[in-house]
Amino acid sequence: MPSISFTLPDLLTNWPFEVDPNPSVDIVTESAAWVESFHPFNERAQKAFNRCKFGIFSSLAYPHARGEQYRVACDLMNFFFVFDEYSDEVHGTVVGMQVADIMNALRYPHQPELSNSLLGAMTRSFWLRTLKCASHSSAERFIRNFDEYTNAVYLQAIDRDEGRIRTIDEYFELRRGTIGVRPSWDYYLLSSDIPDEAIAHPHVERLAIAAIDMTILANDVYSYSVEQSRGDDEHNIVSVAMREKGLSIQGAMDHVGVLYQQIAQSFVKDSKNLPKFPEYGPGVDQLIEQYVYGMGIWVTCNIKWSFASGRYFGDKGLEIMEHRKVALLPKTQ
Repeated sequence: MPSISFTLPDLLTNWPFEVDPNPSVDIVTESAAWVESFHPFNERAQKAFNRCKFGIFSSLAYPHARGEQYRVACDLMNFFFVFDEYSDEVHGTVVGMQVADIMNALRYPHQPELSNSLLGAMTRSFWLRTLKCASHSSAERFIRNFDEYTNAVYLQAIDRDEGRIRTIDEYFELRRGTIGVRPSWDYYLLSSDIPDEAIAHPHVERLAIAAIDMTILANDVYSYSVEQSRGDDEHNIVSVAMREKGLSIQGAMDHVGVLYQQIAQSFVKDSKNLPKFPEYGPGVDQLIEQYVYGMGIWVTCNIKWSFASGRYFGDKGLEIMEHRKVALLPKTQ
């Protein structure tokens, strides 16, 4: 039987947000060692973690962070992977307990750990470090956004248990939470006090949704081959589009590519016309510009890391980034 292949959409066409990696390599190494100190994985899973090269993601996502602020951002990126691995294949009731441990550590970091949870202990560890360099408003916003994220991961696990198949609209509604982007962006403004009203302004929120949706679409087209091989592609826009629109794999990839470019063009246009906030005092306009710039480089980072790491394409990622041809992996189950 001939192998099936498809061509990935070119998602960086006309995208203006370029970024150079953060030069603080030692901090990336310290954060990776922090993860290993908890012994969260067996030998095989630890190798998978190392292969993902989350240090590359952190260095591109937070290119201007320094010192402790960069360290806690690296810790957060690494923690996402650990939680993803722990929650990915267990029942919803177990994920619910994991979420409770994580959110309890965020809300009550100075109280002793009662459940002896590894996820709770890791959360408490990076969060206590974060609080030393975070403003009150940033910390509160992060807790709210992380609550939304963990609850979405729980709902995804329930979907998995129940075999629920979502429509495209329903998929996006949940995936905007499970992607974990909003709490990651809170680390762009970590030490700054900025009113929630400025972050929640309709224009800024429209940009946020666009960048989140671009991240979703990119992750899904890049991870599709791996996920379908494991039978874990129900929460993937490629599978959702194939099912709902009757498309082939290539048809779904092309459909996602067109949708992505429409969103990207709107983001670039909106990013050039940001609202002003004189009512909140000096400096807030600049912080909003910084926040939106963070959204833009996050999109770039997500794409470049997807090819540079071994998570989706093994050691062929940089080659595939050039020609964009992918051979569909065979089913493993």
